[in-house]
This record gives sequence, structure tokens and C-alpha cells, in this order.
Amino acid sequence: MELHDLLTALLPYLSPSEQVVYLRLWHLARGSGSCTVRYQDLCRAAAVSRSTLKRALKTLAQKKLVTVTWHAKLASLFQIRERPLAPIGQIDLGFAQARFYDLFSEEDRSLFLSTKRSLSPAVLKELEEEAGDPRTLDLLIFRRYFGPDRQRKYAHLTGSK
Repeated sequence: MELHDLLTALLPYLSPSEQVVYLRLWHLARGSGSCTVRYQDLCRAAAVSRSTLKRALKTLAQKKLVTVTWHAKLASLFQIRERPLAPIGQIDLGFAQARFYDLFSEEDRSLFLSTKRSLSPAVLKELEEEAGDPRTLDLLIFRRYFGPDRQRKYAHLTGSK
């Protein structure tokens, strides 16, 4: 796996501590493969505490990205696997597209966010199920709770005429 693929298909789905530990091991193993390193040295290289390292390794092992063969008083053996965690055909980096309400005026954005926050959990869950896709939830809330004047104002964003 190339670095670009690793950055887009795997790292966005890991916590920051998991990312830094995985990248250090990936670098040491020269990609997919194995490497030997002591926990203390890996902590120093990744700039994390020993407990954070253990927690990150446990999660990486659960995600089948790393296999650790621990050796007392010796360097541990790490098997590194490269496999995308992104859903097939869909890579979401979280910042590829602005939120729908970020394109509103400041006043309308504030109104939209307060409206969304005021929805009860039951109503919000019902809307999420109706929307199907989390990205269309905001559009559904906008269409349901905003009046025709504001809907006309943002018709170019919603695709309506």
C-alpha cells in the first residue's frame, strides 16, 4: 500500500495515538512486514506513554492491523498488515465537503443549529432513519423546520426550484 492510500483508507479511522504507533511500526517494517523493537524505544519514537502504547497496540490488534509477539527483556516482534478500514467504495476524510449549514448566513446557521439541538433524541432518531444517509439528515431538518422564504433563499444548495 502506498503512503497516500494509507493516509486516506486507514488513518482517518484510527485515533491519534493509534495513528502514530501504526505509522512508526509501518515505517520500521518498511510497509507491510515485520520489525522488532522494544516497547521503551517505540514509546520514545512515537512520543506516547507506555500505557498509551499498550492501549493503541491492543486496538490495532483487534482491528487486525498489528500482531505482537512479546518477549520479556528482548525486543518484541511486530507483524504489520496493511488493510483499509474505509467502507468499500467510500472514503470519508471528514473535511472533503463543508457541512450544509456552513453555507448559510451567520443568522440562519445559528437558527439551524439551535433548531437541530432542540430536537428530542426520539425525533432526531426518527429523522436519521428517514434520511438513511447521515449526510442528508441536515437537509431533511432544513426542509422540515424552515419556512418557504428561507428554503427559497437556499434553493441553490438544496437542488429545489
